[in-house]
Amino acid sequence: MGDDAMAREQARLLRQAIYRAGIRREQLWLHYFSLGGEAGETEVDAYLHQSFSLPPFQRDLLAHAANELIALIPPQQAPYVSDLVDGDNAEED
Repeated sequence: MGDDAMAREQARLLRQAIYRAGIRREQLWLHYFSLGGEAGETEVDAYLHQSFSLPPFQRDLLAHAANELIALIPPQQAPYVSDLVDGDNAEED
């Protein structure tokens, strides 16, 4: 796979990952920038929509920023009976 194709695939998968995690593009960019990312917010948005290319290191830094943000999200867990006994703990969908 050439670098252009790899960049497009990496961007597509990154966009899916942040969407599933509920991470906004602005959050991703700010965290990426705080890690030393060099691309501006507009360039990151264009990259995520596969209309702008970033160098491999910057792409990996974006992936790293996303992975750090995703790791901060508590996982969804199935409730135990004791969690449901008190009706005040039930969440609405």
